[in-house]
Amino acid sequence: MKKFFLVIAFLFYFVNSFGQPFQILSSPYFKEIMRDAKFIDATTGWLVGNKGTIYKTTDGGENWFEQSAGTEKDLVKAFFLDANTGWTATVDGSVFKTLDGGNTWTEYSYGSAVPWVVFAICDLVKFLDQNTGFMIAGKLRSIYLLKTIDGGITWSIKDTLVHSTTARRWYDIDFNGNNGIMVGDKNNIQKYTTDLGETWTFSTTISDAFFRDLKYVKFLSPSEVIAIGEGNEFAGVPVPVYKSTDAGINWVKKNQSLSTVYDRVRGAYFKNSLEGVGVGSDGFSKAFIVKTSDGGETWTPGVLDYAFGLQTLTGYGDFLFALGTSSHFIYSNDFGNTWQFIAKKPPASINNISFLNGKGYAVSRNGDFYFSDDGTGNSWEFRSNTGKNNAGAMIVMPNNKIFILKESRHIVKSENFGQSWETVNAPATPNARNLVGGMGFGDLNTGYAWFSQNDYGNYYVLKTNDGGDTWSEIKFFAGPGYISGDVVAFDADNAVLLGPDTWTQRTTDGGTTWEPATLNNFPSGFATRDFEGIAKIDANRAMAIGERFICITSDKGATWNYLDHGMNDIDSNFYKITFSSDTLGYISLYNGTILKTTDFGVTWSKDETYLDQYYFFSAGINEWGDVRFGTSAGYILGKETIIVGIDDKEVVPNAFYLSQNYPNPFNPATKIKFSIPSGTELSRNVSLKVYDILGNEVAVLVNKELKAGDYEVEFSPKDLSSGIYFYRLNAGSFVETKKMLLMK
Repeated sequence: MKKFFLVIAFLFYFVNSFGQPFQILSSPYFKEIMRDAKFIDATTGWLVGNKGTIYKTTDGGENWFEQSAGTEKDLVKAFFLDANTGWTATVDGSVFKTLDGGNTWTEYSYGSAVPWVVFAICDLVKFLDQNTGFMIAGKLRSIYLLKTIDGGITWSIKDTLVHSTTARRWYDIDFNGNNGIMVGDKNNIQKYTTDLGETWTFSTTISDAFFRDLKYVKFLSPSEVIAIGEGNEFAGVPVPVYKSTDAGINWVKKNQSLSTVYDRVRGAYFKNSLEGVGVGSDGFSKAFIVKTSDGGETWTPGVLDYAFGLQTLTGYGDFLFALGTSSHFIYSNDFGNTWQFIAKKPPASINNISFLNGKGYAVSRNGDFYFSDDGTGNSWEFRSNTGKNNAGAMIVMPNNKIFILKESRHIVKSENFGQSWETVNAPATPNARNLVGGMGFGDLNTGYAWFSQNDYGNYYVLKTNDGGDTWSEIKFFAGPGYISGDVVAFDADNAVLLGPDTWTQRTTDGGTTWEPATLNNFPSGFATRDFEGIAKIDANRAMAIGERFICITSDKGATWNYLDHGMNDIDSNFYKITFSSDTLGYISLYNGTILKTTDFGVTWSKDETYLDQYYFFSAGINEWGDVRFGTSAGYILGKETIIVGIDDKEVVPNAFYLSQNYPNPFNPATKIKFSIPSGTELSRNVSLKVYDILGNEVAVLVNKELKAGDYEVEFSPKDLSSGIYFYRLNAGSFVETKKMLLMK
């Protein structure tokens, strides 16, 4: 006998109490942000990160197990010589050493080498052998090169960058025998050594007005050295590439092949004297790579299809492993020709949560897509990454199409519950920063997308008339100098944009003309406050929130009436809002505060259980009344929805049937049986709801797709008073209602 599971949630109970504390329903695979990576071969590697977190892999990064350095300090750099010996360092003067592959660690102090400095920067840990190692660390305007000759136990100063007014940084160091090179962020601070780092001499100043940070340096031969670093698209600075043929004394510019590429290379790896790969970010949160096969003379750039930048690259032969922002990872087994995404839940902000048709959907800012197959949101699987450009808004349609509006006017669509994605509006190449305003559909065919492009205040509106398959630009606005808020579409013709500085625009003719909406009773001084989120209630009503304000509309967005919520002691912005019909609504604040209403905003209750513990970035209510919150660190919180088993018997019924509840009268619980026949499309959407004698809905027992079979559910109201109630089964054209009596 097969077993199906349905969710029984009692809305009346949840709208009267916050109930028990929330649980963590989805956690990142890596519990903290990872800061550095190091592999010693194609299978064995380590990650280090915040709060002393260390992970180790022995299968090339597919699986990781946690280790501990015995500290809560943030670990920012790591280096391993072999499978046993490694070091990791903090920014504030501590270095940890392992001799058993990371199982145990011993703490030493590099800060004691410079006791008059409060360390706040650590840019490098690198060892040449078991004893000789170097660190680049310090604080703003005081950077030191430290050396150890006893394996990291003691350290001494070998050189320094100290300046009273200008911050200067060295980022990388490399050696070939006794010859060494240091590179950094100014064109006149490169240095070389011929005595294994005991003394250092300035290289000839690099004559390049467009010089930017050099992040990587490598000896390709005893005399030939390559250095590469960060460009800057906003300043018009191409990727800096310089080469020396005299062991770092003089440098020649080699970025002619990258003369129109302005991206940021933050890590690189050469497997021999000719072939190298650099990784970084293109400045718009997309993974960027460059490759050379001629020793850095010429480079080929490329942008990968991921919405995160790359920070660190480590390699062994043809194997490459790149650490990205928010602990995303990619690897290559063919020296960067192809890359694979390691599908683990990252600690990336969950921007959107939605529930519809018995399914749950969530997406992070970096495009990580999560799926709850039963729609409860009790558990989430990592299903896919939606590709390049940061995700800003997500819409799930009744026909199960999913749309995500990304930065750079990029829109993607999925029709298989997020397993794969296709672009339906191609991304533009921006020349300045851009953000997402919002997305909304008025019906199955008509939708609006709003965003900024090339300047935060340059607003554009796209529209679709064919269910999201194609989009066209219909309007440009010169808005305020940045973007926030959302868009709500009440139907095909009526849509409203709500943005920063209480900026509004409304259309009643499908986007042909636009005029400001009317804001009623807003207090004086609110003109500079920003809208943040909108919850559409029905074809006429919506509620919007912003910087500590709430407003509602009942006329398709023509007028928005300020709502006096009476919570003037709140000092954090109202950020996300979600509603279930017009009874149950939640507002989540940046600082972890939760507001709740059960009467369409007339009264609110406040829960500060999670104040300053989580930063809430999204909220959604499942179809049975349970709220879920997404956090800035990739967690999804909520109360686990109660699950009750329902038997699907092997004998398939040949007709619809709704039984009389038993027992009846009842207290405290009763059972209801019903049957769904085979051979009909009408069985796909089934609801079983309970109403009071006035016709008010008081509970939803079933609301999802069901296969043919016999079912039984239990109704156990906790806060309903004695009296007559009705329960109604609705499946397509079949509708049947029966009466029951609750006696307390």
